[in-house]
Amino acid sequence: MTLHQPQLSLDGDTDVVIRRRFSHPPAKVWRAMTEPALIRQWLSPDLTECRMDARPGGSFHYAWAEFFFSGPILEAVPAMRMVHVEHFNGDTTRGPTVTTTLTPDGHGTRMTVVMRYPDAAARATDIEQGFTDGIDEVYGRIEALTFPV
Repeated sequence: MTLHQPQLSLDGDTDVVIRRRFSHPPAKVWRAMTEPALIRQWLSPDLTECRMDARPGGSFHYAWAEFFFSGPILEAVPAMRMVHVEHFNGDTTRGPTVTTTLTPDGHGTRMTVVMRYPDAAARATDIEQGFTDGIDEVYGRIEALTFPV
């Protein structure tokens, strides 16, 4: 897997799988995923709200002027794995359960994200609405992050 090319694939009827390698070690990629100040830098410059409580039983909320994503954190093992449910605009009926796994890879990290939808129609709708667009750009901003001490 090359450094700057995320691989996106569909698995079965319900899963979207994304794989990407980062030059940062897992601890830094974890920080990028869990520290609001860093999330704002890579997810979107237009975020109006960014909350993350990265622990089992915690939750997250990312808001823009027109929409938001939020949901519970089901599992969190620092620098290794996070599982959360992702609701769009509060709709709890069709959002995916997202499992992110960070694996050491030399001095860097291999990240695997599995987005499991409740059914094929929910996955198709999200893809149609562009929820998988821009992944290369967003993950490229993680690669470009400089981490404060």
